[in-house]
Amino acid sequence: MPISENFKSIHTKKWEIFFSQCDPTAQLKLTQLANLFQLTASEHATKGGLGFEDLQKDNQSWVMNRIRIEIDELPFWNDIVEVETWIEILKGAKSIRDFSILKNGKKLVNATSLWAVFNTNKRRPDILQIDSSHIERFPDRKPTKQEISILEKDFEADLKTNYKVKFSDLDIVNHVNNTKYLEWCLDTIEPEVLLNHQIKAIEMNFLKELNLFDEIEIHQQKNKNGILFRIQHQDKINFLCNIEL
Repeated sequence: MPISENFKSIHTKKWEIFFSQCDPTAQLKLTQLANLFQLTASEHATKGGLGFEDLQKDNQSWVMNRIRIEIDELPFWNDIVEVETWIEILKGAKSIRDFSILKNGKKLVNATSLWAVFNTNKRRPDILQIDSSHIERFPDRKPTKQEISILEKDFEADLKTNYKVKFSDLDIVNHVNNTKYLEWCLDTIEPEVLLNHQIKAIEMNFLKELNLFDEIEIHQQKNKNGILFRIQHQDKINFLCNIEL
């Protein structure tokens, strides 16, 4: 698609928080928070001529590799929030994209994410084939207190949960959507942690894709700082997550 006439390198999207997006406390679910980032990033990429349909001409797509989300407050039902997104770095096969969620000018949530260009035929990373020189980069505009990191993978699990990937877990790239990994992990946590909104930050590493009917193990370890998660399939690690309390 052509570059939109109203494309801006810093993109702002207003969202209303609906009841179906909220938990029993009437605040935005963490999975829906992650989804707002995903949807806003998609709209920005499409306006800039780098959306899914544009990349598919070269059998490519954007996939999330890592993300760090830092939470001060969560929006409530009926709130109108603004999600800002911009690019720190875009070069070769990778891009760093940042986000802030604001309500009445006050920042509630900040996030930074690493994305990779993925060849949907070869099922592996690829070099972006589309010119992106029209997009301004903002390498010094960092939203989070900490940068994204490579998470610990060699930990002993306190709890193991088995799961089989279902059709409803898949997205347009025909693999498990990034929000589903978080949903699976959150579903293994005691409800009180979620209801009391004790989670201050979430960091995720997406290592290998998962597909329909894959049988996985969700490993969990609690520590003094939070909860570590590891999702694996046939002894290969697909996903890591650190939830900070």
